[in-house]
Amino acid sequence: MHDTLRTTSDSPLFKVTTAPYLLLDTDFYIRGVNPAYLRATGRSREELIDAFLFDAFPDNPGDPGSTGVRNLTASLERVMRRGTPHDMDIQRYDIAESRAPGVFRVKAWSPVNSPLVDADGRVVGALHHIEDITTVYESLHHAGGIGAKDGTGQPPVLLRGAMRALAFHQRALRAAGPVVSADLSDAGAGGAGGVSAAGLARRDELWHGITHAARQGPPGRGCLAAVCDCAVRELPGTDAAVITLHGSGSDNVQLAVTSLWGQQAEELQWVTGSGPSLTAFATGEPVLVPLLDQPSSSWPLFTDAACRIGVGAAFAYPLSTATTTVGTLTLYHRGRGITQPPADAEVFAQIATAVLLADLKGDISEQARTSADQGDINTAIGVLSVAQQISTNDALAWLRTTARAKAMSLADFAREVLARRPPAAPH
Repeated sequence: MHDTLRTTSDSPLFKVTTAPYLLLDTDFYIRGVNPAYLRATGRSREELIDAFLFDAFPDNPGDPGSTGVRNLTASLERVMRRGTPHDMDIQRYDIAESRAPGVFRVKAWSPVNSPLVDADGRVVGALHHIEDITTVYESLHHAGGIGAKDGTGQPPVLLRGAMRALAFHQRALRAAGPVVSADLSDAGAGGAGGVSAAGLARRDELWHGITHAARQGPPGRGCLAAVCDCAVRELPGTDAAVITLHGSGSDNVQLAVTSLWGQQAEELQWVTGSGPSLTAFATGEPVLVPLLDQPSSSWPLFTDAACRIGVGAAFAYPLSTATTTVGTLTLYHRGRGITQPPADAEVFAQIATAVLLADLKGDISEQARTSADQGDINTAIGVLSVAQQISTNDALAWLRTTARAKAMSLADFAREVLARRPPAAPH
């Protein structure tokens, strides 16, 4: 075994981390396995060490659509060839029962494969990291939510996003501190920063609710909308939930909102320039206001306006990474204030962060870009309408005609209009 593989396998961190890891050489033989991986797969060290990976973990012969061996092989070959990590996204890969030959357990994973290199930069093996998301996968499968459209046994795109976010959330949770086993025999605190078995079970239950909300929601609603819907359903006293992606200045995009009333409450902050969401984003700390109508309010303009539409309490949570805050989850209560924030609100904020970051390069970035484009178009229409004393319909018509003549997108031409003095009156 190469020294790099031996050093990694003998590392105390490799042995004690709660993240499941398998160590492979370039021929796909197992050269190291940590206790977390043994727990996740139900195998023993003696069964796995020095075994060929796909002898230890073959495809399920009872599932003619199995793609585990093929997809994992392709990923590992890519990692060995390119020397860069590869995220396999969501993969069903059943595990053979060691005590019952021929019996396989349905399992779903989020695997990430990373290269191991020696002092000269040569790839000498791979680190195989898995996150077990079987409970959510099976829950959806039994409810008829997986494979309903394409018959492949793989979840639709929206649910893949939810499960990918679950894996992201689990990895972030491990990085944040020790996590105890979900086994009842290990129930209790996991030490400083740890999570109890009951806490893990509750998180799992909430993820089930979110993925079901995503499956049952109308077309076009994403995972963040499912998070908000589930928050209103699961958190006592929550009448509206809003997830906002914050940018510089006024560049804020409401990514998900459960009601027009909640949207109005959130938008009052942009109008007044103050409020719990803005403060949570600016400070990176939760802003909890169980009694909004107190005279000591830090945001008198927002408080007055919000109370007028019936907001009694607001709880804003930053959606943060280790280095930055990207948005907020804000929960609004209608009517008289309440004594304290909902118990699981922090968990929903963690889940919302996971979903946001998992999708930030996909649908969310497109939604943010589209919203910013529409904002620039609307501003340009307003500028033209006021400057040239024409109707907004005429201003929009002129923008469209001129943008087409210049072979520019409407949004790009709107930004050009805003960057210079208003043009001559359109005719």
